[in-house]
Amino acid sequence: MNKRMSRTPIKIVTACGLGTGTALFLKTVVESICKAHNIPVQVETADATLAPVLKPDIIVTGPDLAERFIKERAAKEVVSVYNYGNRKEIEEKLLEAVKRIMK
Repeated sequence: MNKRMSRTPIKIVTACGLGTGTALFLKTVVESICKAHNIPVQVETADATLAPVLKPDIIVTGPDLAERFIKERAAKEVVSVYNYGNRKEIEEKLLEAVKRIMK
């Protein structure tokens, strides 16, 4: 196990336009995935304006905001989710981002 995994949680922000519906849904999915893989995380929801200010390790969001966050370098990793109902898509992309953060 990586030292970071055993000590410091990864800071993840789930973001959408208003920081409510989609962000809250993504938060529950992200927390569930991380728990299943024993990844310590701190997950917060945010709107498009607040997400970069929180200085997260990872932002999970839709493709429209993902582009913006990547250009702004708002996080170390930005996970762009196309289908919010596809847990497998979210899990695969999130775990890849976590691996890159852990290096």
